Amino acid sequence: PNINCTDSSGYTALHHAALNGHRDVVIKLLQYEASTNVADNKGYFPIHLAAWKGDVEIVKILIHHGPSHSRVNEQNNENETALHCAAQYGHSEVVAILLEELTDPTIRNNKLETPLDLAALYGRLRVVKMIINAYPNLMSCNTRKHTPLHLAARNGHKAVVQE
Repeated sequence: PNINCTDSSGYTALHHAALNGHRDVVIKLLQYEASTNVADNKGYFPIHLAAWKGDVEIVKILIHHGPSHSRVNEQNNENETALHCAAQYGHSEVVAILLEELTDPTIRNNKLETPLDLAALYGRLRVVKMIINAYPNLMSCNTRKHTPLHLAARNGHKAVVQE
């Protein structure tokens, strides 16, 4: 059978293993040449799902192992990268890995939000600090109607505003 065949939602076996934290299964699938670059019906790649769950080990495995390495700037149907997924849910360890792997933090989703915007919007202080420390120029409001500061203030995230 084809290791990259998909189910009705477009998931491959690798999507399921990455989403559910099955590290050993992810490794075995990659040994059998499962592709990290197959998107599901919503455009999610296995790395998006692992980042969304905050699974540091699986994110690292998807980036560094297998026949095809995950492309860290790959976007889903909402134009979100794995960094958007990790930042929104406050998974700072995954954010750190993705920033080390040169994920582009300036990519905007369909709502024109960057990963920093999502971290500020949801009050993910540690992630906000990490992204600002790595890319201080992201705090400017040159090309948008709001800054991460506006988003944090709107949702009452005092700690983020204080930073």
